[in-house]
Amino acid sequence: MSDDDAKDPAPDADVEPAELPVPMGRRRKRFRLVIFGFLAFQMIVPLTYYVRADPYDERFAWRMFSAVRLHSCRPGATEVADGQERPVDMPKVIHQAWINTMARNREDVIRAFLAKRCEEDGVEEATLTNVCVTPSGTRLAPQIYRRDCASGTEELPEQLILEDE
Repeated sequence: MSDDDAKDPAPDADVEPAELPVPMGRRRKRFRLVIFGFLAFQMIVPLTYYVRADPYDERFAWRMFSAVRLHSCRPGATEVADGQERPVDMPKVIHQAWINTMARNREDVIRAFLAKRCEEDGVEEATLTNVCVTPSGTRLAPQIYRRDCASGTEELPEQLILEDE
């Protein structure tokens, strides 16, 4: 046995691997809190959409796989100007992406659209009606959203459509 063999341990001898430096007390706690906060945020944001009053608002929520998402709705708008009701040519006054969002009965978007229509000269009342059909072909009661331009009062549908009965 040579001197070199005596100095070097055998290839399969138990050798402890070099340890990585461990963060110190406060630093470790802060790191854990940041990770925990991030994970909690990722869970809480989607959960808030389940307790909201608007079942059609499915952003960030797992319920986007629900049957509500499969409803096919067609929005149509009218307005009263100078005492006469007239249809609104929606593609001429608003981008198709917003029309698609209104077709999903997104109340906040519909209310903003009606408020914008009330800003037009002579418009006394603005109405948006969504006619929806379920995936099985059942036609649902129209969802009618109305805004009186003079007072700003809004009439919203009494009961939102949730599922095919």
